[in-house]
Amino acid sequence: MSTPHRSCLPESRPAAPPLAPTRANLNYSLGLPGGSYCLGMARTVVRRLLVEHGLDGLAELGALAASELLGNAYTFTPGRDVSLAVRWRFGVLRLTVFDEHQEHAVEAGMACRAYRREALAVLESVVGECGGIVGLAAAESPLAGSRLWAVLPREAAERYAVL
Repeated sequence: MSTPHRSCLPESRPAAPPLAPTRANLNYSLGLPGGSYCLGMARTVVRRLLVEHGLDGLAELGALAASELLGNAYTFTPGRDVSLAVRWRFGVLRLTVFDEHQEHAVEAGMACRAYRREALAVLESVVGECGGIVGLAAAESPLAGSRLWAVLPREAAERYAVL
């Protein structure tokens, strides 16, 4: 193996202390194997991430939303891998799930999307009451499949507590 050219290597810098978890650096993406057994693990991970990053109040609602989004992906794309992104940006928690749901002809695709949205109706109702949104769309190129998401403002924690 050859030695890399010096311009390929970063300049040496003094070691900075590791960053502590904050809202600003809540930015995780997880690949999950196809299988509903991952739902419990995903809820635990999401809860822990939110607590560690100072968003304790959103931990239960975030875990619920992640579980419902993943459950939808596993139901409509059984046995296939999915990914979950957990991010805090601009004062909102964003949970995004990508699955490998097959493409359909236009008419069948519209019917399938309506059926999937119906399966998300309870989550959409809860998240809507809390001031957030739930969505479903085709994944954009170069990805194939579907993208499901929930966006939860910080105030959603207080609203969820009184539901």
